[in-house]
Amino acid sequence: MKEVKSAWISKINWTQAMSFLAMIFTMFGIDLPAELQAQIVTGIGIVAAVVTWILRTWFTTAITFASEQRQ
Repeated sequence: MKEVKSAWISKINWTQAMSFLAMIFTMFGIDLPAELQAQIVTGIGIVAAVVTWILRTWFTTAITFASEQRQ
């Protein structure tokens, strides 16, 4: 049986958290035209989705507590 790791050390969780914070900072932290903000936020979302997909597909072998409960 594989070791169950904490969700706090999940690469996927940190990727999503950082992309969320980057989106919030883009929308409220810097003064840019609305159209440019929308393009940057869209780009961040696309990159985060692709990175999450890659991490989950090829670089994640650990079991989290939540996935362990479903078995």
